[in-house]
Amino acid sequence: MTFASLVSGCFTFNTSELPPTRHTPLPNGATNVTATVRGFEAVLTEYVPIVGYSTVYVPGHVGRHHVHPGYYETVQTSTYVPQTRPDETFKARAVNILEECGFITRSATPDFVIDVAFSGFAKTDSEISAEVAWVLLSAFTCDYDAQTWGAKLKIYDNKTGRLVFHHDYVQRYETNVFSPIPLFGIAGCAETTSNYMQSWCLTALTERTMADATAFLANAVAAPVSK
Repeated sequence: MTFASLVSGCFTFNTSELPPTRHTPLPNGATNVTATVRGFEAVLTEYVPIVGYSTVYVPGHVGRHHVHPGYYETVQTSTYVPQTRPDETFKARAVNILEECGFITRSATPDFVIDVAFSGFAKTDSEISAEVAWVLLSAFTCDYDAQTWGAKLKIYDNKTGRLVFHHDYVQRYETNVFSPIPLFGIAGCAETTSNYMQSWCLTALTERTMADATAFLANAVAAPVSK
């Protein structure tokens, strides 16, 4: 739960938990195995406030003793414009995992290439209906949201270009939030924002794909090392 959520009086329940993963280190003796990562590309959307000014007409009215004429005044306005930016967080995490497992990641001619492509997000009609139901039936004190993302892992032998391993993944996130402050409380909850749910799913997918990738590569190099 974030600090902003606590300030707005927003609390989460029935929230998805990150799946447990284990990254496999290289076996003893395999000290010169090189690998690189490709893909892990993500795009986040941020809403940037654009402040401007506008002239509006304030209508007059008749008081008990005076007639107050209408007038014009200048007011400040804010418009939120969506902007997208690439996010290298997941690629950097994949590289860190490889290095922690004993792989060399800065070789110009790596032994293996690990490629991961994210896909999504998907939302079903039932999930959309559930969102509306939670908000309306709780009198705007509860909210529900969910996202599902996918990933495709491919590992190539870089010397031959042959695909030696591949697997598809699906990762779903869902959460319920509650606030005693109707409408405004749940609106300030970060756990139901699109960026938060996307980052959660892609973090889980990065951990899962790299768990399988390190396990496969550790086993692949174990046989030559043991000879």
